[in-house]
Amino acid sequence: MRPDKLVVKTLRAGGGKPMTAEDLAAALESEGLAESRITTILASLVKSGAVAEGPGGTYIALKERGLLVGRVTMNRRGFAFVVTPVGDIYVGRRDVNGAMHGDTVAVRLNNQRSREGRSGEIVQVLERAVTRVVGTFERHGALGIVTPTDARVRSDIFVPLKGDVQPKPNDIVVARITRYATQRDAMQGVIEEVLGPADAPGVDVEIVIREHSLPTSFSEEVESVANGLTQDGEAELARGRTDVRDVFTVTIDPTDAKDFDDAISIERRDGGFRMWVHIADVSHYVPWGSVIDEEARMRATSVYLVDRVIPMLPERLSNGICSLNPAEDRLTFTVEMDLDKTGLVEAYRLYPSVMRSDHRLDYDTVDLWLTSRGFANDELKRMLTDFRSAADAIHKRRIARGGLDFDTVEARVKLDDAGKPLEVVLRKRTVATNMIEEAMVLANEVVARHMRDAEAPMMYRIHEDPDPDALGQIAVILKEFDYPMKDIHGASPQTFQKIVKFAKGRPEELLINSLLLRALERARYSDILEGHFGLASDAYCHFTSPIRRYPDLIVHRLLKAQLTGTLDKEPVASMAHELGWLAEHCSVMEREAEAAEDSSQKVKLVQLMADHLGEVFEGIITGVMSFGFFVQLDNTAEGLVHVQTLGDDYYRFDAERFMLWGENRGKQFRLGQRLKVRVIDVSPAERRIDFEVA
Repeated sequence: MRPDKLVVKTLRAGGGKPMTAEDLAAALESEGLAESRITTILASLVKSGAVAEGPGGTYIALKERGLLVGRVTMNRRGFAFVVTPVGDIYVGRRDVNGAMHGDTVAVRLNNQRSREGRSGEIVQVLERAVTRVVGTFERHGALGIVTPTDARVRSDIFVPLKGDVQPKPNDIVVARITRYATQRDAMQGVIEEVLGPADAPGVDVEIVIREHSLPTSFSEEVESVANGLTQDGEAELARGRTDVRDVFTVTIDPTDAKDFDDAISIERRDGGFRMWVHIADVSHYVPWGSVIDEEARMRATSVYLVDRVIPMLPERLSNGICSLNPAEDRLTFTVEMDLDKTGLVEAYRLYPSVMRSDHRLDYDTVDLWLTSRGFANDELKRMLTDFRSAADAIHKRRIARGGLDFDTVEARVKLDDAGKPLEVVLRKRTVATNMIEEAMVLANEVVARHMRDAEAPMMYRIHEDPDPDALGQIAVILKEFDYPMKDIHGASPQTFQKIVKFAKGRPEELLINSLLLRALERARYSDILEGHFGLASDAYCHFTSPIRRYPDLIVHRLLKAQLTGTLDKEPVASMAHELGWLAEHCSVMEREAEAAEDSSQKVKLVQLMADHLGEVFEGIITGVMSFGFFVQLDNTAEGLVHVQTLGDDYYRFDAERFMLWGENRGKQFRLGQRLKVRVIDVSPAERRIDFEVA
């Protein structure tokens, strides 16, 4: 048998389990195929589409050639998108074929594009992501049924009633899947944990944690290694680190921040500025392949839930020796930049350093000082006013080249000690937050361009041009609002800028900003250099938050190796070969973390609205469907006005104009319209709010 056919046959004989070249060499030892030859064959098979390559150098045979491999993102309505190297593929609910959220699948493209863009059918599940499901338990005769709380999981799980774990009806439980659903058979599993009644304190957030498979603790081994780490700044200085402890330095973070991974220094120089951006040198403590690294790699990001932070790194690192606490020596990586008065980087230096923060400042205080001109001392006054001038210049330059500048509102639900929601706090961008953002964006660009020019392996942050189909929908909406820029197909960042500027101060401003953000492709990580549309940047990366983002930690290691000429030395050489799947993994985990954060905020926001049944609020229509329209209140709570509650007329749906209109009286409900609604029903378990027009 031909060697390539032998390899494919062996992969298929493994029951769909991924295999490495080493595994295949062991299985084919009697055939005389060496591992080096198998590696060459695998590369050819991947190129031809007969085999898919997975993480960690694993391979799996595909059912047919010409399939695309990607990861599934399920929608709560049953359809899905498969994220592939060539873009997102829409999959209708009938074509999901048993795949679940997060699964790695093979998808066959359809010849025709759907309204959602490129479409296809999932024909093979390559790797399962969901192994446990959280849901509501019910008894049905001799069987138990677990109905998933996560609407993205479309199948109930049948569980036996025997065993040590005995839940009560309506308890929230965690079930391990023992058999996945097929076209003939339902999903089966066993109950491993009982969380308790849905309305018990803390269960709501525990549901979110388990829906998104978030780890809640570190192993004893990881904690032990972390607790054994120490810092010796003087020894590091002796090894060649640059001493910047005499440079006046501050951190500026949210009031409730626990870890500080970036600090700023700035001085006026020769009509311009010298700015230092100091970033915690996590890579010094977490080398590639260490037990802490493997845990951080799996998590990929910290997750900021409504009532807690699930960190990427153990507390000893995140809040301890890596956190740039005031008056303490810390190991850092510094980006030192000389700027002219227009914010142009004329020169830069990148180096490991030892720094000491002089002050821990927060955004609220800095904003107050800059507004009132009443600073704590002259040195802070000098530093912050210079920083503001430099940040303004950097911002002006970024906008001039086409960078987007959206005004968005972040809603945070404030809780009491028992986890009960008290109020919604709306956080808007301020002068202080913009100052830090401009400094960090510039530092990230400098690092990315340095690595690009050095032709070094790198993990970039890329943002592709908007999808034409999404832009077509936005154009219809802009026409409805009578915006001067109506044709935005192939629009540049400058066109988006004009739309944002025109919307500023208008009633629909936040809606337009939100719709534009939805029309844009999601930024993601990649080992291949592409531009960043939103920033209008030719090279960008994430360097400035290694305590909470794994890609930043990767970039620190690569940069340090490039500066020391050790990119071809271990362990960085091994890491560089893994950048492709690491970029995809980090992108997926980032989206999962964002979804968990949003869900945790939403469940508390819905609970808060349960205390306001019958009350009237003002809001804006954010979505119009055939069955009704969605309204977002000023506190960001969103609910549905079902068409059945509109009893004064028979309403028809105009899909082209995103509008419901009354057939007899001509009354209209359209996107962006402000109106008053009454809260008529709330379901925290379903995270659902129902309104009626007041």
